[in-house]
This record gives sequence, C-alpha cells and structure tokens, in this order.
Amino acid sequence: MAQHPQPPYQQPQHAVQPNYPQGMGGDLLCRIEHSPSFSVLIFSLKPSQSVLTEKGAMMYMHNTIDIETHGRKGGIMKGLVTSALGGESFFVNTYTATRGPGELALVGPTMGDVRALDVTTIPMILQSGAFLASHTTVDLDTKWQGLKGFLSEKDFVMLRASGQGKVWVTSFGAIVEKDLQPGEVLSVDTGHLVAFPDTMQFSVRRVGGWKSTILSGEGLVTDLVGPGKVLLQTRTMGSFAASLIPFLPQNK
Repeated sequence: MAQHPQPPYQQPQHAVQPNYPQGMGGDLLCRIEHSPSFSVLIFSLKPSQSVLTEKGAMMYMHNTIDIETHGRKGGIMKGLVTSALGGESFFVNTYTATRGPGELALVGPTMGDVRALDVTTIPMILQSGAFLASHTTVDLDTKWQGLKGFLSEKDFVMLRASGQGKVWVTSFGAIVEKDLQPGEVLSVDTGHLVAFPDTMQFSVRRVGGWKSTILSGEGLVTDLVGPGKVLLQTRTMGSFAASLIPFLPQNK
C-alpha cells in the first residue's frame, strides 16, 4: 500500500474558532479569504476531525485528509427528487483528517460570498445551491413547499439544516441581510433567497398573470413574515444565464 508522506503542516495561528460548546464539532478552525466576491472557506482540521461538504466544492486539501461520499438522509428516492428539482446533489462528501492535521479549502459554484449560520437553536431553510459545508452533527433534509412549489421546479425543494453546529452557505454575488420585525412582511424574488430561519412563516406565489411574468421578467416571489433575519444574494443564476444568450453562437 502506498505510503502517505506527512507534509510539514502546522495549524495557522490566524484561524478563526467558532464559539461552540465542546463535544459537537465546535472546535473546528476555519477562516474565509477573498470575501466577498471570490470567497474561499478554509478549514484547518486537527487529527480525526471531519467536515461535511457539498459535492464538488473542494478546491484543495492536504494529503492527510480522506474523503468519503455518501447520500443525504431521507432515503434514496427522496434524494433523487432533490437532485432533479432542488439544485443540490443527492450525494455529499465527508472530509476527515485521518493521518494528521491538514487544510481543506472549499469554494461555491459561482462568484460570491460565504456566511456561517448557527442551527443549534433554530434550524435554517436554505435555497437550493446555497449549501457549502457543515459540522457533521448537522442534519440536512428537504423542505417541501406544498402545491405552490409546482409553479417552478427550481423552487420546489429547499434544504432544512438542523442539529448542532454551523452550516456554511454560499451566494451568487454579495450577501444582504434583512432583519424583519414581528409581523413585517418582505416579498423576495425567489432567485435572490439564500437562507432564513425555520421559525419564519413563508409562502410562494406568482407575480401577476403569466403575461406580466413574461413581460416584466419577474416570476415567483416568496413572502416572509417576521421576526427573523433573511439572507439574500445580489445576483441570480437565471438572470446571469439570460444575459449570456445574445453572445452565444446562433444556428443559421
């Protein structure tokens, strides 16, 4: 069996330690570099420490770290539906520092920011594509929106993060926080949603009729009722993709 040489690696002194009780992965050291436009989330793993990540998020890692791919909780059929409709892959990766300490760097699929959210007290609802990483003590599941979700496949499934520890979310563009007061209602284009507390009431609706939807460029909005803090992203993948259409080769 091939031997894995130990790199001359030491834990960086400038790593940020999340403020969590011991015994639930709370002593993970991490830092965010190149924020807010080209954010990189870097974990400094101690021996035997693990972190759960979205598939394909790894930028680099030391060879003291092993990777294991497995499915989300909730059954294989539920996971396949999530893959088809929710934008998140059914499979996630667990990285573990099995042969000593090492760094693990993660990036999101688009240019944007990374933010850490505590789900120990209040679970969080994440828009599809927002999940980047979490403590292994965090549970990830799908959140069904009911029949209104059929208005748009991309908004049919969202992730619910609960358990103990943190979840790190990624955005397309900068992250904007809106702190809603009790009873305050905020209507958000669903494509701009990143995350919000599970305790908030919300509903999804279509703006106007189909004609106004096509002409205005607006489609579904999510109405969120305070209290709670909502995280938004300043760009959407749909608008970005549409802006590229005029530059694509045309069939003649």
